[in-house]
Amino acid sequence: MAVEELTKKEQIINFAQSDPFLKISDIAEHVQTTPRYVRTILSEANISLMNLREKYARNMEERLKNNKNQDLQAKVSLKKEYSYNNMVASDIGIEREDESKFAEIRRITEDDELVKIYQIQFVDETPYCIHELITYMDSDLNHDRLANLESIYDLLGRKGINRLQFMDNVITIEKPARDYDQYFSSDDNLFSCRRTVLLNKIPIGIERIYLKADLTKMEISGEIVV
Repeated sequence: MAVEELTKKEQIINFAQSDPFLKISDIAEHVQTTPRYVRTILSEANISLMNLREKYARNMEERLKNNKNQDLQAKVSLKKEYSYNNMVASDIGIEREDESKFAEIRRITEDDELVKIYQIQFVDETPYCIHELITYMDSDLNHDRLANLESIYDLLGRKGINRLQFMDNVITIEKPARDYDQYFSSDDNLFSCRRTVLLNKIPIGIERIYLKADLTKMEISGEIVV
């Protein structure tokens, strides 16, 4: 059955379940009705867009893990003298980013804004890892919408898991940038891991992970070619 042959109610439910990252106003525009009517239909059908988004993101993260070739992964772990039991993750934060610094990232939707979404992990109250995703997101993405997320990967669900690709990680050892003065000292060395996120071969984001080197053990499968 074609979409146009469905009733408005059926179309609303279909759009919500097919793409839970659509906004209420987007669904209303597709169905040619009002946002209020969309909210009413979803409420009557006991459908929560937030719950659908979280489920979609969880499925996406699991598929990403399962699709990776485990034999070719670089394995990063805490050194044995430190305990994962003492690791705590911060809430997910968001900041506007300067588009001129990331000209390679493409905007998919005209109204999206370039943001840096990040999460910090602490070991024994010491900052250990900063995980960042720099990408274009809805302009109304805010701290309230991030409150129920556990990982920045959750936000990639809106892009469509089947169309996402990740370039190889580039790993270097760096000194902390000024942006991280509050977390690392100038004497610290960091493992810096950077890769590009592609959507249909279009670069739509950059993922960066910084790990405190003196707390970290890194194992790379296979031989190292110099």
